[in-house]
Amino acid sequence: MTRESSNHPRPAEGRTAIIVGVMLAGEDDTLAEDLSELTQLLATLKIQVGGRVVQKRQKVTPRYFVGEGKVDEIKLLAEQLGSNLVIFDRTLSGPQVRNLEESTGCEVQDRTGVILEIFARHARTTQAKTQVEIARLEYMMPRMTGAWSHLERQRGGGVQRGMGEKQIEVDRRLARERMSRLRRQLEGIQKDRQNQRKARLSELKVALVGYTNSGKTSIMSAVTRATVQAEDVLFATLDASVRTLDPSTRPKILLSDTVGFIRNLPHALVESFKSTLDEVLEADLLLHVVDASHPNFRAQMQTTADVLREIGAGDIPVLMVFNKLDRVADPVLPKILKAAYKNSEFVSALKDEDMVRLRRYIIKYFEENLVRATIEVPADDQALLSLIYKSCLILETDFSIQDRARFEVRASPAVLAKLHAHVVSVAEGPFQGLKA
Repeated sequence: MTRESSNHPRPAEGRTAIIVGVMLAGEDDTLAEDLSELTQLLATLKIQVGGRVVQKRQKVTPRYFVGEGKVDEIKLLAEQLGSNLVIFDRTLSGPQVRNLEESTGCEVQDRTGVILEIFARHARTTQAKTQVEIARLEYMMPRMTGAWSHLERQRGGGVQRGMGEKQIEVDRRLARERMSRLRRQLEGIQKDRQNQRKARLSELKVALVGYTNSGKTSIMSAVTRATVQAEDVLFATLDASVRTLDPSTRPKILLSDTVGFIRNLPHALVESFKSTLDEVLEADLLLHVVDASHPNFRAQMQTTADVLREIGAGDIPVLMVFNKLDRVADPVLPKILKAAYKNSEFVSALKDEDMVRLRRYIIKYFEENLVRATIEVPADDQALLSLIYKSCLILETDFSIQDRARFEVRASPAVLAKLHAHVVSVAEGPFQGLKA
């Protein structure tokens, strides 16, 4: 076991791990569900679970998190299984990791480190890689203490005295400098993304949100008829990809796939990925995708709702999309959920008819929320004419007025705000649909 194991959380593929779950006084008994999810996280890293250790405690112990008896139990189980990797379904402090490693003879990781490693492996774009590296450095910084304590034990005279502390400070300074450079780099990337979003200001936007592995990417692929890679692993999507729902609609409707949420998502990751989640904040409609076949889908729904509130998206209109209906064994469940969630759709991303129905729902939603208006612009202003033809549903046109063009349109409030200097009147009236 190397000292780097505590500072560079990189669980290797093909290993067998022992997982540890702890329930503290006053908490709900979700140990089995928590460890099941941790097992799935590790499976994403191709790490098998050989055994599990659980403990119910009144409070955390500063030295090991668990009691000393449990530490001995973990060590014995590791010896019996021939495993040298222990994963806690909690966030551990740096000293706790080192104490556990010294007492068990195993490499020790925590849930946060596992999630960070999954993010690191799935990051594809420069933005995602930068965001993940910032989060990992923030995670590692407080865990550097003691990583160089072996130098202290080896000191023999005045020259080496304090070498451990000096190296720690060097490492921390380098980490802080690296984080500063990465944040400046991320700011530049974010400005480019903001410019891209400004260019899409006149278009209608829908964002897919939900718990990780709920099927968002599969729905994205099916409903837009695009070839989008979907994998049955956690956090397969880290970058917000944007596609057109249907090229024939006016105004254009854009659908974005976003990073999945998870229970106890590390705060550093939430902070780092806020720029990616801006796609959610700027959406006109959220599709909250739920894996209806998951035994704990209600808790996953609550986690997603909590994260949406945390990032400031709690007031955006939401359509509940209960997915993976083909895997639901209970035929009564959809009826129960429909009664509880009036604004909901029940689909399987594998069924074309379900995706057609979902696409029609989205189009109808915007049809009912567009505003009818009369717009008048100079007939030779190509930029304004292009904006109107691209962003509005045109009901009537009139070029009979000298040097002017008048349009009866249905448009989103954002588009009308962009054209406010040319809006003659706004009124309600018959609606012809979004199709051009």
